Amino acid sequence: MDPNKEKTLKVSYFHETTFMMQYGKAFTIRYPNVEVKVATGIGSPPYAEINRPNLEEQMEKEKPDVLALSLPEYAKLAKEGKLYALDDVIRQEGFDLQNMHSGVVDMLRTEGGGKLYGLAPDYDQLALFYNKELFDKHGISYPKNGMSWEELLQLASRFPSGPNAKDRVYGLAIRAYSDPYDLVLQAGKAKGLNVLDPSGKQVTVNTPEWQKVWTAVLDAARGGYMYEQPTMKGSFTREDMYKANLFMTGQAAMTLQSYGFVKELNEAATKYKMAPIPWELATEPTDPSRPNESSSFSVGTIYAVNAASENRREAWELVKFINSEEATRKMLTQTVGSYSTPARLPSLPTVKGQEKLVEAFTSLRPSAEPQETPVVPTEFYSAFRELAVQLSKDVLNGKKTVSQAIQELQTSGQQALIQAKNAAQKKPAGAQAPVGSGTP
Repeated sequence: MDPNKEKTLKVSYFHETTFMMQYGKAFTIRYPNVEVKVATGIGSPPYAEINRPNLEEQMEKEKPDVLALSLPEYAKLAKEGKLYALDDVIRQEGFDLQNMHSGVVDMLRTEGGGKLYGLAPDYDQLALFYNKELFDKHGISYPKNGMSWEELLQLASRFPSGPNAKDRVYGLAIRAYSDPYDLVLQAGKAKGLNVLDPSGKQVTVNTPEWQKVWTAVLDAARGGYMYEQPTMKGSFTREDMYKANLFMTGQAAMTLQSYGFVKELNEAATKYKMAPIPWELATEPTDPSRPNESSSFSVGTIYAVNAASENRREAWELVKFINSEEATRKMLTQTVGSYSTPARLPSLPTVKGQEKLVEAFTSLRPSAEPQETPVVPTEFYSAFRELAVQLSKDVLNGKKTVSQAIQELQTSGQQALIQAKNAAQKKPAGAQAPVGSGTP
C-alpha cells in the first residue's frame, strides 16, 4: 500500500455507525490515507440467515470493495467466483490462522469449496454454566465435558423440587426468550435431525428419533426440574432481567448460555450488587455418535473482498484488521450485550480461575458437512415455529401426547410449507430464505 495515495474503500454493512465504531475509525487512524464509506443497503446483520436474492444486483450498483455476508451468501458468491480467494495472500503475508478457532476457518473453507474467500471475527455457540455451590450442597457430581442430552436432563432431575417455591432449586434454567421447544430443536440437531428433507418439499418430524427427543425434553419440563423464564412485559431494566434469571439468583444449578453471559454475570455482581455465583463451565451436550460437534455453532458475519474490486490490496488490509487480535481485544471490552465468541479466543489469556472458559467455547467444532440447506419461503419459519411451540404446550398441559403432537405438527407443518410456497409464487422474487442453524 502506498501511504501517500488517497483511497476510498466502500464496505457493505447493515449499519454505518456500528461498523465505524467497531472497525472503521480504528482502521482509518492506522491508514489515514484511506477513507471508509459504508453502503448500508447490502450488509447482513450478524448471524443473519437471510439470503438476499437481489444481492448481486446491489453489488453491481454499489460496487463495494469489502462485503459483510451471511454464510449462505458467502457460499453462493464464492461458488460463482464473485469473491477474491485469500489463500495466497494469507500464505504470502504469514497471516495468523493458527490462533483462530479452527472450526470457523474450516467451515469457511468447506463452504468455499476448499478455498478461503473470507474471514469471520466471531461465532456463536453455547456452553453449560453451572453453580458449583449448588452441586456441592446437594452432593451431586459436577457436569463434565461431552455429556449427552440425556445425561444433562438426568443430572438436572437430581435436584430436589421442594414445595416451597422460594427455596426451590431447578436443575436447568432455559435461556430468556426461549422455551422447551428450543431445547427440542437443539437436541435434535445434535443427533443430525432436521425438520425438512434436503429438497425442502417434505416436513420430517414424525419419526421415532424426533419422538424420543420431544419426550426427553418435555418430560424434563413437566417434571418440574427445568425452569422456563416467563417473558417480561412492559418496561424493565437490565437489573430486572438479571433478578428474573434464576441462575443469577442462585436458584438454578445449570443453564446453557453464550459467551457474553460471562459479562452479564460479572455486571450483575459488580454493578447491581447481586450475590456472585460460583460458576464453572462445561461444553454443551453432544450426541455420542458426534462427540466433537457443536449443535449450536453458527459463524458470525463473514468479511470478504469483492473479486471485481479495484482496491483489493486495501480491501484485504481491512479484512485482515477486522480479524486481528487488536480488533478482538477491543471487541472484548464492549458493553454487555455482545454475545458472540471471538474467533481468536484461543490466543487470548484466560482469566485466572476461569481456565475452562476457552476450553468450553473452543473444543467443539461445527459439523464437518457443508451446510447446504433447502430454500423455503420465510413465512414458513414463523408458521412452523408457532405450531411447534403451541403443540409442545399442549403436551405439557396434558392435552396431547408427544405422539399426537408430532403427528399433528407433521400434517399442519406440511400444510404451512405448501401455503408459504404458494404465497411466495404470487410475490416478486425475493421473499425466500435458506433453512440454516435457525431452523424453526
